[in-house]
Amino acid sequence: MSGILRIQQGREEQKRPDVSYTPGKEIWFRDGDQVFLSSIATGGNDDKFLEEIYLYTFRAGNKFVNLLKDDRVDTTIVPDDVRPSHKFALWAYVHHILHVEKKNEDWAEIEGPAGKKMYKEDVNDYRVIALSFGRSDYIWNQLVEVYNDWGALNKGVIRIKRTGQGMYDTSYSITATPKSDDIPEDRKSEITELPALPEYFFERYGNSADAAMDIAKGAATADAQEQPLF
Repeated sequence: MSGILRIQQGREEQKRPDVSYTPGKEIWFRDGDQVFLSSIATGGNDDKFLEEIYLYTFRAGNKFVNLLKDDRVDTTIVPDDVRPSHKFALWAYVHHILHVEKKNEDWAEIEGPAGKKMYKEDVNDYRVIALSFGRSDYIWNQLVEVYNDWGALNKGVIRIKRTGQGMYDTSYSITATPKSDDIPEDRKSEITELPALPEYFFERYGNSADAAMDIAKGAATADAQEQPLF
């Protein structure tokens, strides 16, 4: 791996919201990524695999921190001007992801639409998809359309694609596909072991306050040590 690539990946990791204790299962989308998945969530009533969450994201030291908005969580560390983002999340079996840039040697080069090179990452595991509702709920409404077309979200393979890099030029598309990929039979027994999403997010982002405070204090101490004595 080249020095530039190594440093660039390190920068991306630093920008990614951090400070959590539970290993993450979320898919983090980059510009051009196409994720192909079979939803575990059905979209029906009392579906524990589909949930909405509120998440604060703010800087503590040189890190960005995610903190769940929940009655069980101490949010006093959250800056007064920070408002929680509203997201929906679902459990899915992710078959593979198509990337426009090769950032891992294990990703196979394939030919995409119009002969464009893409890079296939085989995931073949259960993952959490968490997305904002979007302006006027446009992202959420696309998922609802899939539900209305199929009668349930777990009737086929769904594609989610991200386009754009920044806060204001990024968009997502959620579409039903004709693909026939299915969850392997020997993996279906694991579905009952997946945690309900409220508990998953509480375990992952409900204990961030103390760690965030430690980071902020550490950064403040480092800044003080770097100040000149005159």
